[in-house]
Amino acid sequence: MPEGVPLVAEFHDDRNRLSYYYPRLEEIEGVNTPDTQFFEIEGNAQTHLHLDYRDITCFMQEIDSECAFMRGDYSSAKVGGEESLKIESQDPYDIEESFATFIRDIILSQRHIGRRFVVREWIPHDVEVRYFIRDGEILYGDSVKGFKADWPVGQAHKVAKEFDQAAWSCDFIRHRETGEWYCIDMGLDGLYHDGQRWVAISEHLDKEQHSPENHVEEMPDPETLFS
Repeated sequence: MPEGVPLVAEFHDDRNRLSYYYPRLEEIEGVNTPDTQFFEIEGNAQTHLHLDYRDITCFMQEIDSECAFMRGDYSSAKVGGEESLKIESQDPYDIEESFATFIRDIILSQRHIGRRFVVREWIPHDVEVRYFIRDGEILYGDSVKGFKADWPVGQAHKVAKEFDQAAWSCDFIRHRETGEWYCIDMGLDGLYHDGQRWVAISEHLDKEQHSPENHVEEMPDPETLFS
């Protein structure tokens, strides 16, 4: 394996599930995470995907929120914008409509849902940063907006110590009103094969220096690697 490729895995590796890493994040003292609840999805794509939307209403009432963030176990929606990410009402009928919008987006994105629908506290934010960690240490951090000050490095170090096996990306957002940082997402840092080419599991903003995609020409044939 090329030195610049820390690992190879399937994109839908179980370790990329929120239900794998969130319970561990939630237990780290000093690391903030959004209030989160998992809901088992019933049915299948050939029949009808559904869940008890009243349970989501109860969760939103428990956290005293009129809106919430929604995602799947593996990923959030990537195509439809905020409409595919946000539940804007506690009414079960409105939640059902939001769930249907999310499912359509995930299908268009060709992502797995992961059998769990995830509802989280909605956190209005102004900045998002991503750290890359490996073997218990921070490699580097980056931000789309080139954010320079007040990074959550203390929280990131704690996450790195907990996730000291393999290589990871780790995302934080800053609450627009309180200035508090929240750890919202993680993903394996390496390559997966999409059937045609090698692709980075977690996107690097500084692709020229850090992305494992720089080493795809050195990668072996995937049939040989996974046989």
